[in-house]
Amino acid sequence: MSDWLWGVSRVWLRYYDVFTKSVVFYVVTTFVQPVLYLLAFGVGVGALVGILNANGTPVTYRSFVFSGVIGQTALFSGFFEGAYGAFVRMYYQRVFQAIAITPITLSEVLWGELLWDATKAAVAAEGVALIGVLTGDFSPWSLLTLVPVCFFGSFLFAGMGLMSAAYARDIDQLSYPQYLLVMPMFLFCGVFYPIEALPQALQVVAWVFPLTAVNSLVRTLTLGLPFQWWAVPILFAWLTLLVVLSRRAMFRRLVK
Repeated sequence: MSDWLWGVSRVWLRYYDVFTKSVVFYVVTTFVQPVLYLLAFGVGVGALVGILNANGTPVTYRSFVFSGVIGQTALFSGFFEGAYGAFVRMYYQRVFQAIAITPITLSEVLWGELLWDATKAAVAAEGVALIGVLTGDFSPWSLLTLVPVCFFGSFLFAGMGLMSAAYARDIDQLSYPQYLLVMPMFLFCGVFYPIEALPQALQVVAWVFPLTAVNSLVRTLTLGLPFQWWAVPILFAWLTLLVVLSRRAMFRRLVK
């Protein structure tokens, strides 16, 4: 176990060292989009909507959108880092292959990849939560209580991205999961409106996707919405499935 932890930590630290050389680029590309969503929908549309009823609880539309953008940030950051970042490291830079010829195993490389992708995405999601704290929409305690949800949600979406990278023959093929999985979740999993506003059939479909479970847990912790217990098994079922499948697909891709 100590050897395994050492190997995974070396991979994670390698990515961290590379990250420190482009931290300004990360801040700009990671936080500009969520801030624009917060301004356009939370402030702009929020001024028109005012108060809405979410799962039987009245909340301001701005707070509702702020909480939804936390989950959306975990989705986008985790998926794109796991898909495009991992594909570049695997296919163009051949970082996976280079590390795997050292005493560090391919299994440890993939665990380090997933952990790093999840870390970056979770930090981005917590950054959005911090904005909500500064604007008075969330309690400061929510920054602490959100950590497990942001991390495991980011880990899940990183697994989705890594599996997409494993199956993509070229980088253009990553557009398929982006438009067929990520965008439907972004639009129909309750980021900008309660899913109760959807027809019953679409509500069932929305709960199949993991972002709905993440958003539900985030809003329980930030806005005090009723706890929907089924969100927890949905989240961990997707987490387990995607981590297992992504690692298996990567082994098939890399081990000849």
